[in-house]
Amino acid sequence: MSINQLNALPSVFFPSEIDSDRVIFWPIAKESHVLDCMVGYFTSGVLSELAATISCYLRCNANVMRFIISPQLSQNDLLAIQRALEDDEDYFEILFPGLVYEESSLRNYTLAALSSLVSQGRIELRLALKESGIFHAKAWFFTTPYGGVVIHGSSNATHGGLGENFEQLVLSRSWLSDESEEIYEQLKGKFNCLWRSELAGVKTIPVNKSTMETLEKLARDYKSPIEDFQNLYHQHVAPQCPEKYNVMSLKIPDYLVYREGPFKHQGEAVDCWLKNAGQGIVSIATGGGKTISALIAAANLLDRENHLMIVVAVPTKALMHQWEKDIKEFGVEPVNTAGKSRQYISASIKQGYRALRLGVAKVQVVIVTYNALFSGYFEIDGSVRRGVSSLLIADEVHNVGSEKSKVNFPVIFNFKLGLSATHERQYDEEGTVFIKREFGDVVYEYGLGDAIGNCLVPYKYKVYFTYLTAEEEDEFQELTEKIKRLSFAANLDGDSSAKERWEQLCIKRRALIESAQSKINKLFEVLPHDVDAITKTLIFCTDKKPEQLEVVNCRLNKLGIRFHQVTADETSSTNLLKGIVDSFSKDELQVLTSKRVLDEGFNVPQIEKAYLLASNTVRRQWIQRLGRVLRLSPATGKTFAEIFDFVILPQVSGKVDEDLKSLLEGEYNRVEFFSRNSKNYMEANGGYWATEKIMDLLRESS
Repeated sequence: MSINQLNALPSVFFPSEIDSDRVIFWPIAKESHVLDCMVGYFTSGVLSELAATISCYLRCNANVMRFIISPQLSQNDLLAIQRALEDDEDYFEILFPGLVYEESSLRNYTLAALSSLVSQGRIELRLALKESGIFHAKAWFFTTPYGGVVIHGSSNATHGGLGENFEQLVLSRSWLSDESEEIYEQLKGKFNCLWRSELAGVKTIPVNKSTMETLEKLARDYKSPIEDFQNLYHQHVAPQCPEKYNVMSLKIPDYLVYREGPFKHQGEAVDCWLKNAGQGIVSIATGGGKTISALIAAANLLDRENHLMIVVAVPTKALMHQWEKDIKEFGVEPVNTAGKSRQYISASIKQGYRALRLGVAKVQVVIVTYNALFSGYFEIDGSVRRGVSSLLIADEVHNVGSEKSKVNFPVIFNFKLGLSATHERQYDEEGTVFIKREFGDVVYEYGLGDAIGNCLVPYKYKVYFTYLTAEEEDEFQELTEKIKRLSFAANLDGDSSAKERWEQLCIKRRALIESAQSKINKLFEVLPHDVDAITKTLIFCTDKKPEQLEVVNCRLNKLGIRFHQVTADETSSTNLLKGIVDSFSKDELQVLTSKRVLDEGFNVPQIEKAYLLASNTVRRQWIQRLGRVLRLSPATGKTFAEIFDFVILPQVSGKVDEDLKSLLEGEYNRVEFFSRNSKNYMEANGGYWATEKIMDLLRESS
């Protein structure tokens, strides 16, 4: 559910007039990772009244639900509980008087479920014992990605309070106004004080050991373990409102066309992977729809397997949120583990398998980082996975192949799908071999040449050469002389101090060239002089020297150009990132500035012009950056793109050393790659002219 849908919920509602569970509580709970409650009167009937809400929360969260309650206690009851606490005696009958042990009693089932949830640590109960007067608070607290939510009013956590009685409840969303935020903070602050038993006049106590033993016995007697909770309500609550319990399943959206047209390669890729027994790598150019292809493949596989655990592994948090959004389009609420604890991730995986094993769901999707994939979370008991097929979707699969992945790659997956614009690990042949061993060969390939003019827009690529400043040139020559004196170390063993020094000098010289000041000067010469003409523009800075981004931002600001940087800080906040992209789409922002964060997982198809101050020798990043700029943007009617590249030509006297030769050859290869599919190869500042100029420099200095 989006923030707009949460905002559309009524601020005041009457539980006796609507299905509060389905209409109010459930939409909030499914977006929440915290659920707390403080209430004066509480009975196990709350589980039947809020069955959809609680089952949804249990399925999607490993976090405990906390309840501060004050059952209907007389003064004698209070004294009895005090004595029971002192003597560690059972006070269960005081909390839940008049229990009728009948198998058909819904109250029995809800109490058994409550007992199970308490005994297994999914619900934590604390009792509020007031010295005088009564504890009569009524508030439900939720923590969502958008902020805090509290539902408060006259309803107790009972069958009557949430169903039969005429009660009123108020919904306060902290992000809507200062007043709503104050209401939430004040009430949640009281809850926290009560939980710690720090509120004067109220003693808050946990359920004692003897009472817990009775709860555990009841849970055993009525065979209601935590994994049976949803089934219990399928039998006893769902018949009254079956629409609340639709079993999740992947459904390909009707609007997707993947058998014909510009994205017909998606259908071809899916067919090739399925024919290869659900194993292999699909290589599709960035912007060609790898994510959608994978989800179409998973939906087709689910038709064959009936029940499926899907684990999506990605390298970045930005990609986790992008996958979550796309998965929701296929009708499934995934578990996004971004920023979650080890306990949460482990519990989510196990709960997903249980739900599939019990038939409560057809599919469960968990999104994890590669670090989590290789951290042992999936080494779970075979009985938990029994009878359930599993699929691993590895996005940007070239991230597999590290030393950690070789040691800890999970072996539980029946099916594997690797995705990447280029799966090979450059300079790491052993890692590439490992990827192919785990995922199989490339079963389908759709490169940039295939994509441009179909699902990617055509483009022009222009190169601008520039030179080092006098001070930078002095530093360059000094570094070059030191490198030449240590050239003998280039072929020494890796542990040698001379080779380590030589490598450090080479890295320093490369960083000097990539972050040269004249690149920025040339950038502002090439940018349109009419500030108002600058629009839909990306400036890509180096990550080797953070000051470059700062200088670019400062100069844009002085010119009055509306811009926003996109770094790890911005991508870590979903709301902030969405706001930036929305403003960029509406031309409220003219320019985005960024570093390496845009290489993987940040989708801004509106970009029409890209200025590349950063350069490196990693072919995979070239493909990602080019695909990032060439994506179709139906919302803005984008039909063409332009890429402007800035190349430093150092002054070279005499024969060049091997590292400098390698650096110049790397620049040649990069320019040749970017210009290969461009529409202006033979024009001024085009690829032919640029590659010839670099080759001339290499020939002169050889």
